[in-house]
Amino acid sequence: KLAVGRIVFAVVVAEIVGVATLVALVAAFGPAGAAAQHYAEELGAWIGPISGLVLCFAGGWWAARGSAAPVANGLALGLSAAALDLGLAMALSAKLVPILLMSNTGRIVAGTLGGLKAATSRGGDSSAVAPTPTPRT
Repeated sequence: KLAVGRIVFAVVVAEIVGVATLVALVAAFGPAGAAAQHYAEELGAWIGPISGLVLCFAGGWWAARGSAAPVANGLALGLSAAALDLGLAMALSAKLVPILLMSNTGRIVAGTLGGLKAATSRGGDSSAVAPTPTPRT
């Protein structure tokens, strides 16, 4: 069963934290006036993908904790984060450029890996991921 509430919460928080990080960096280090928008666009090409990876991994882990299907929860989080990011980009008339596609692929992979981490960190129970190998004698 998917933890829909956790997934939605984590996706929204990840998007807000990513944007807030960009705004804070532009305010602290960027130029004033009209040049700030160009600076934000350039910096956003780095902040978006990096924050997306980190926050989707953390969100995937958090959303999947205690779930009977942790990897599926992490994947659902990554897909949801990518869908939100792409939807916002298209709503803002962004071009579908390779970095946008790679960034959102990274969100999906990171969310899934977060779910995998949750599956393998349950007190040593990794049975939700793969069968335990038989020890050699």
